[in-house]
Amino acid sequence: MPERIYQCSDGHLYSADWLKALVLSIHFGFGTHYQRCPVDGRWRMAKQVRPDQMTPTQLNEARRYRF
Repeated sequence: MPERIYQCSDGHLYSADWLKALVLSIHFGFGTHYQRCPVDGRWRMAKQVRPDQMTPTQLNEARRYRF
């Protein structure tokens, strides 16, 4: 499954398998979800972020936390 990078409304970055994010969240259009942030465990809006628009540090942070 393709890995996706998300950023919650509080600014946390994390990664998720596409299928898991699809099944375990509420969807509000393409790339925007209401899901539990794995960084602090709270439910928030999250949007998909394109990896090519991120710095290497941001990518490492996103891969450190998995949904």
